[in-house]
Amino acid sequence: MNRLVEQLLCVARLDSVALDVSAPVDLRQIAEEVVGSMAHLALASGRSIALTGAEHPVRIVGNADAITDALRNLIENALAHTEPGTEVIVELGSDGALSVQDSGPGIPADDRPRIFDRFWRGKGARSEGAGLGLAIVMEIVRAHGASIAVGDHSPCGARFDLRFRPA
Repeated sequence: MNRLVEQLLCVARLDSVALDVSAPVDLRQIAEEVVGSMAHLALASGRSIALTGAEHPVRIVGNADAITDALRNLIENALAHTEPGTEVIVELGSDGALSVQDSGPGIPADDRPRIFDRFWRGKGARSEGAGLGLAIVMEIVRAHGASIAVGDHSPCGARFDLRFRPA
């Protein structure tokens, strides 16, 4: 219930106030902090989480708190939709690219156009979510002038690719 209230408040803030996306941000630092803070959740559910890619600061211009929220939502979804004993991978590129990959059932191509709609959930959704997480991610991506794409993670699963503008 707390998570739902938190997400509803986030949606309301994104709707009512222009997000300041003009600050220098280290995408590497954000990824390290979010992955580190979510490691206990992954381990408690029998999954693991890893951060790979750039090992040096990745400078972009944006809003660190909003990017943190977006990444947390993507990781929560990945953990919710992948089986125990698997790993969620967060990959960081030196060019402002950030991906979250899981080993779950993936997202059917027919559902992909709707996954960022508020309150929309796929047929047979297994999680307890309200369908707000990906809508929040999309609003944050738009505010940053960034891009997001969803695809397949080989051999199975989903892959979300975000691309922020380098500073």
